[in-house]
Amino acid sequence: MTLKEMKIKTFSLIEEYYPEKKPLADDQDVIYKVNGVINSIMLDLMKYRKIPAKYSYEIIEESKKLDLKSIPDFYQLNLIENIEYRLVGDMEIVFNTEEVELPKTVEIYYYKYPETMKLTFESEDASAQYDEEYEFEQDLDILEIMPYGIAADLLKMDMISNYGRYFDERYRELKQTIDSRKTKGMATITGGVDI
Repeated sequence: MTLKEMKIKTFSLIEEYYPEKKPLADDQDVIYKVNGVINSIMLDLMKYRKIPAKYSYEIIEESKKLDLKSIPDFYQLNLIENIEYRLVGDMEIVFNTEEVELPKTVEIYYYKYPETMKLTFESEDASAQYDEEYEFEQDLDILEIMPYGIAADLLKMDMISNYGRYFDERYRELKQTIDSRKTKGMATITGGVDI
């Protein structure tokens, strides 16, 4: 899903989307702050379903440690196969290379932060082009929940209609339905004795 599609979904929810007009919303204040709000909601939802990533690292004699900040968009370590390691203060990985022939390339499986979007643009055309090109990394079911969180945040100061409260409650309900697993395990039992 593109950023433009997400904005259309959100603005349609809060009745700010007018297909016949060039800007996606009528309210300039909403247009200026929507990317920041989307970033906040995206970072909130990534805690419920993490974004998996893989990083290849070559261990050499001079480099048996890896600073976790050097891994792109690193959020949380998942696993490293075929080598012993230990975490030092959640800041770096120290590899045990006593019984390993170096150099050795290891695959580091981790969870990453989503790519946050830009907040300011030189022109409306640059903003519109960015909206068309930006693609979300989250799964579709997470993206279907996002407009409710975005709408809740955009309307939180609307004391008259209480739409902000409605969207916030709906967003919280939908977050409770998120299944954090990317895959489901399966076991097959064969053989046995008929009784």
